[in-house]
Amino acid sequence: MATKRIIKNAKHDTDKDGVISDDEVASSKELLEIELREEKSDAQRRMAWVAISAMVVASVALYTPLVPIERVNALAGLLGGFYVAQAGIVAAYMGVSAWMGKK
Repeated sequence: MATKRIIKNAKHDTDKDGVISDDEVASSKELLEIELREEKSDAQRRMAWVAISAMVVASVALYTPLVPIERVNALAGLLGGFYVAQAGIVAAYMGVSAWMGKK
């Protein structure tokens, strides 16, 4: 097993002997991959929550007197696409989360 010398107190030197072994490099890579997966999962979760929030806010705004009924009728096609797109984001997140949970 080949070892690599580095500066003391390095982040990847888990046993603090001043030498980073191949095992320490491998464990550091695994930890980095886990952290990146967790960050990706957090970003996807936030995206789904923003999509749900946007649908709720849009729905509430449409039922207030601030938006005239003529404008709602004019935007009916666009609003339908908006809801389908937002629901697709939420459904994709939930589906992928369930699928990954089975792995």
